[in-house]
Amino acid sequence: MKPTVPLIDLHSPAGVCVEQLAGACADWGFFQVCNHGIDAELVTALQASSRAFFQQSLPARQAVSRTIDNPFGYYDRELTKNLRDRKEIFDYAPLESTPWPAYPTMFREILESYARACHRLSLQLLELCCEGLGAGREHLARHFRQGHSSFLRLNHYPVDDLLAGTDAPAAGPFGISHHTDSGALTVLLQDEVAGLQMQRGQQWFDVMPVAGSLTINIGDMLQVWSNDRYLAPLHRVRASKGVARFSAAYFCNPDYSTVVEPVATTVSAAAPARYRPVHWGEFRRQRALGDYGDYGEEIQVSRFRRQ
Repeated sequence: MKPTVPLIDLHSPAGVCVEQLAGACADWGFFQVCNHGIDAELVTALQASSRAFFQQSLPARQAVSRTIDNPFGYYDRELTKNLRDRKEIFDYAPLESTPWPAYPTMFREILESYARACHRLSLQLLELCCEGLGAGREHLARHFRQGHSSFLRLNHYPVDDLLAGTDAPAAGPFGISHHTDSGALTVLLQDEVAGLQMQRGQQWFDVMPVAGSLTINIGDMLQVWSNDRYLAPLHRVRASKGVARFSAAYFCNPDYSTVVEPVATTVSAAAPARYRPVHWGEFRRQRALGDYGDYGEEIQVSRFRRQ
């Protein structure tokens, strides 16, 4: 029987949620949440808007493309592990300037509303994570209240390579190659088509979508804050075959000025700090360089591990 990531009911008593979430973060790095508080009508509207945007003509999509100066909007040539992903995206950041398409109608309003809902959920989950580490619920909140660097990404994984026959770098074999997420938490809305895979031990297996739930995974910064109690899982996305796949990922990231180091409650004589301080803004900048070109090996938190 294939393993299944934990499903946590956020309507459970707080103590139960803390215990289940801490166990999932330590053992899996992935979990799913139900009764998460994001309105079902908003979820449906976001999915419909995403499909409508990506079903437009390529020139219409490219009219709101990201630029060197502004990394938000449409993009179809992103690299992971120096391989072009078999996907196209639209990125929106609440505190940045995003180019908005004229169609579909209400696109901006829907994305803004959904991002706010995901941020509220992310803060709730971070509070539970802090309790699981023996810290106060609000211990990390100051890094995410004002000036946070979170963003929402709409993903479309088409069946055929959209850039075949162009001057784009050759596509890799996956929708997204194996990686860990660089920030704190990722809140993922999957459609009914499986494609997300995580590594557990030496095996890869599908993280199956569960109706009404959202899929959460730990990022590199929360791994550092937890002093390796919580693990950022290695994951990838299969290339679409037969049917296209859509998803929406909210990357909950701290303020660019944040310096990330193990929370005091995770450090002791028996468990010394495993990381040197990580400046999030610089870490994010170096990781993002690899999205646009082959700059060699991507920066990893392992570079900050103490010897």
